[in-house]
Amino acid sequence: MEEKLSAFLKNQMPVAADLAIRGLQRRPGGASRESWAFEVAWRENGKEFNRSCILRRDPTGSVMEGEQTNRSLEFRVLKALESTPVPAPKAYWLDSAGKWLERPSLIMELVGGQPTPGPTFPVGESPELRAKIGARFVTILAELHRADWQALDLAFLGAPSVGTEPAARQVDLWEMAYRNRLEVHPILEETFCWLRRNLPATDRIALVHGDYRSGNYLYDETGRITAMLDWETAHLGDPMEDLGWASMKFWNGAGLAVGLMPRAELLRRYENESGKPVDEKSVFFYEVLGNAKMAAIALTGARAFSEGTTSHMLHGIMGLLVPRLLEDLVDQLRL
Repeated sequence: MEEKLSAFLKNQMPVAADLAIRGLQRRPGGASRESWAFEVAWRENGKEFNRSCILRRDPTGSVMEGEQTNRSLEFRVLKALESTPVPAPKAYWLDSAGKWLERPSLIMELVGGQPTPGPTFPVGESPELRAKIGARFVTILAELHRADWQALDLAFLGAPSVGTEPAARQVDLWEMAYRNRLEVHPILEETFCWLRRNLPATDRIALVHGDYRSGNYLYDETGRITAMLDWETAHLGDPMEDLGWASMKFWNGAGLAVGLMPRAELLRRYENESGKPVDEKSVFFYEVLGNAKMAAIALTGARAFSEGTTSHMLHGIMGLLVPRLLEDLVDQLRL
C-alpha cells in the first residue's frame, strides 16, 4: 500500500521533491469503506510541507454498493463544503477508478477530535458535553440544509423536482438494494408497499447528508464538533430525510435521538435553527424508510460476507440487526 500510495501522490504532485509517506496504518472499523491514516511530507519551491491524511478506499465487499455510494461524488461534495460553515474534512486527492490504489479511493484531511464509539452518543459522557454537542449537531444540520447547492455547483447530483419525487427516489434506491437480499422478508415487502402509498411532498430541495447521526462526527472536550464525516450518501432531496434518519429508534441511546436529546426537542431545535417548519408526517415517513434502508444495508453486508467477497466480521454479524429493525417496523406500521 505504501508503494502504491507514494506512486499515486507523486503523480498528483509532479513538482514535489523528496516525497515521503510516514506512519501508514489501517484504522479499525469501516463497514462501508477502508480507512488508512498517514502523513505525507514533501518539498516544493524550497518550502517544506506536511499533511496528516485519511485514505478512504472501497473494500472488496461492502454494506453499500453501486449507486448508493461513490468516491467521486464524496470528493466533489467535500470540495463544495469548504466554502460553507459546515465542518467537513478537506478533500485532497481522488483516484476515482482505482488505477493507482487498486480500488476507488479518496484522500482527505485528518481532522482532530474523537468519534463516538457507536451510532449513538455515549451514555457515560457528562450532560454538559452532551448538551453542547447536541446544540451544534442541530445547528450544523440547519446550515447544511441552507447551503445553496446551485451556487456550490452541486447540480451534478441531480436535483429532484419539488413534490413527491425526492421521497420516491429514495424508496427506489433502497428497494433496489433490498432486492439484492439473501431472502424474502414479508415485513420489508409490506414496508416498501406502505412507503409507495405514503410518499410525502416537499416544497424545498436541499443538500442531504444521508447518514446524519452520532458516529459520523468528531468532537473535542469543549463540545465542538470538529468535522462531519461520511458524505458518501450525500444527495439532493427532502431535508426531512436527515431528521427522520436521526430520529430513528435504532440510534437511540438512553431514550434520546442519536443519544443527544429527545426526539421532540431535536425537531423543535431544528425549526428554531433553520427557520423552517418541520413536517412531522414526513419525518415519520423517513424514519420508516430509515429502518428499511438500514435493513437493506445489513442484508447487503451479510450477503457480502456469506459470498466471500469480504472477511470483515462486522459484515458477518450485520444480519443479526435485521430482527430488531423489523420489530421497529411492525411497531411503526401496526403490522
